[in-house]
Amino acid sequence: MSEKSKVHIFGNLYLADPSFVLPDNELGYANELLNLIRCADGEQPERKIEDSQVLLDWNLDRAFERLQEKEFAWWEERGVTRPKEYLVRPSGSTNAAVACHLYNPTFATDDPCGGETEDLSSPSIVQLNRAGFSTENNCLLFDHIARRDISAHCKDAYPEDLLDIYEEFTFTLRAAMKAKVEICWGANVRQRMLKKLDLKPLRLWNEFMGLTLYLELTPDKTSLKRFIIFVAHPQRFMYVKSDGERAQAWRRRFGISQDLALDLAARLSGIKIPPRFYELDPRLLQNLCRPRHLTTKKDAWTGQAMAQLKKAFPDANLSTETSHRVKPTKEDKTALQNVFQALEKLGPDKLNQTVNMLNMEDDKFLRHRRLQKIVDYWHGLEGLSYAFIPNAKKHIHHLQATKTQVTGYLSDSLRMELQESDCWDWEDLPTPIIDFIGAQDGLKFRKRKIMCRSDLEVAFYLLQRCEGNPQVLDILTLAFTVLTAYGWWIARSRKSPVDSALILREHPYDVMSRKCSGCRKEHLDDPFAYWSKFDPSLYIFWYCFRSNCGRPECQAKNVRLVPFDNLIKYSRASFPDLQMKSLDRFDRWFLLRPEEFGLLPDMIQVQCQGKGCGETKLVKSRWTAHNPPRFVIAVHGCTKCLKKTNWIPFGFPILHSSNLCTLWKRFHEHPGFDITGYPRRPDIYFDKSLTVGGRVAALIEAQRLVEIDNLTKQKRKEP
Repeated sequence: MSEKSKVHIFGNLYLADPSFVLPDNELGYANELLNLIRCADGEQPERKIEDSQVLLDWNLDRAFERLQEKEFAWWEERGVTRPKEYLVRPSGSTNAAVACHLYNPTFATDDPCGGETEDLSSPSIVQLNRAGFSTENNCLLFDHIARRDISAHCKDAYPEDLLDIYEEFTFTLRAAMKAKVEICWGANVRQRMLKKLDLKPLRLWNEFMGLTLYLELTPDKTSLKRFIIFVAHPQRFMYVKSDGERAQAWRRRFGISQDLALDLAARLSGIKIPPRFYELDPRLLQNLCRPRHLTTKKDAWTGQAMAQLKKAFPDANLSTETSHRVKPTKEDKTALQNVFQALEKLGPDKLNQTVNMLNMEDDKFLRHRRLQKIVDYWHGLEGLSYAFIPNAKKHIHHLQATKTQVTGYLSDSLRMELQESDCWDWEDLPTPIIDFIGAQDGLKFRKRKIMCRSDLEVAFYLLQRCEGNPQVLDILTLAFTVLTAYGWWIARSRKSPVDSALILREHPYDVMSRKCSGCRKEHLDDPFAYWSKFDPSLYIFWYCFRSNCGRPECQAKNVRLVPFDNLIKYSRASFPDLQMKSLDRFDRWFLLRPEEFGLLPDMIQVQCQGKGCGETKLVKSRWTAHNPPRFVIAVHGCTKCLKKTNWIPFGFPILHSSNLCTLWKRFHEHPGFDITGYPRRPDIYFDKSLTVGGRVAALIEAQRLVEIDNLTKQKRKEP
């Protein structure tokens, strides 16, 4: 499009005539806002009369001193003394052309008493300077919350009356500054600005298509006061640690939009900035590693701030635990090494030769494929770490497998120099990492991908390899912690004595959706579901946790991870459980024999329990030896609703076969006791006033009494 066909918007910004490019339903609104912009071009926006006297003699230093006094008094009322030196003053002139609006200063600094926003020991400020936004380039830099603190705590713990103190200073500063362009960095600032101001969104076109420019109007709504541009926080781009293919792709995806927004700000304000900084500039890559003495000091500053917050907000959800270790056991390490070595010994030729061995008796192909998936996972995680973790190569362990070197797992505890950042949201996570998480079958809930931070925090707990509190971790650290813990988890070894009785199965039986047997809430899917070789419909669970499933709210003990679908049969991984049939094993002891039925029917009509179905059919009766007897319900397929459901008779007490199966298992698990060697005593089996141990003792005593009776009878028969 020629320059002649473009119209002047503001400053150095020229765009195509909106009447040629915008649809009719947007054109009227856009022209209305453009008229307000033209009214303000080259003019100082009028201020409210009540503000004019305040701003006439407004002085930044005096205003900042008042903020210090008010804020100090607020904390003092709650029994907390917080350093005034940790309040950070804006940098630059109120006459600057551009205002850079950040959220709050953190402890990522060489000196927490540094005093000003433009602190070049802060990685975020260094990045802003390199991108062209500094006091030397006619910019004013200030924080929404002036207190140096942990950003997540400012957002979650600070009450509104405290925020009012900070925002009174911030919005008075905004009223006094002359900048026509204000850049708001990060989601936290965006949230507060949209909450406090009535901004008018203007969707742009031409090369700025996809961007939304927000307009802050004068109090009388007749002219533009300021342009507001929302951009990503600098910390988002500190994830980029290399010039690798993935890092470059990520920079193209997110850097282009960031550069476009900043170019818009530069054109509107008339300042000069480096072109395509976030997409291409090598200066974006920063070495964030700090000397140990500074890291130690930072930990001390953070700890002091935490103690102050805990006293001021005793009920707030705060944590002093900042550990993000992943602690594999010695067995975990050995198991992973065995995976690499087993695949190396197998070799690609041997793997291909097993491709036609897809049967339940010989599942070598599926087992080899499992090994390959685990190895591929660790290589993929290694590649991500090189792109997004500082100094990752120092922390990669190398495994010696047969004759070649196999790389592929991170250090035994994730003590990498992952910087604590201000990026906490799922949307701030680099796309390659999101895609990598989504590709893992075992990082899903009932086949649903992890798509938010809360899901990632739940996974952190459920994997039970992670230490600490996930809520205090930035999103990148949290993601890599979960990914590393998951890598150890999928490589864990199986019980070799039982392994020969198990098989893997093809899709859709290769992955199992699970739940906790205690709290009944969904758990992470099993990415390598094992089934019984003797009964391929019997899912095998591996672990019985002594504690809960990992969720903080789960109060159960000794839980198991069982199929989410109640219709799927399951068993623990033990030979006796795998070999015994699930129903026939207790029939002779818990159920009535046909000659004991009396008036009970041999055949009985049952009804499908599918919603709205009502189908009925005759089935062979199975009655327990309770008093009175109960009909044993079972699951059958229904030809009408095409579902597998319970079928229940009319007018008879019922009991599910799973209850009998559980009771049989509990008897069977009692040390040194075999129920089949004792009298058949249903009155003892089902006596709920006794524990299983008590019932075992009763059966042993019943056996002793029977033996005494038999001995007495035998003596009477003797001459």
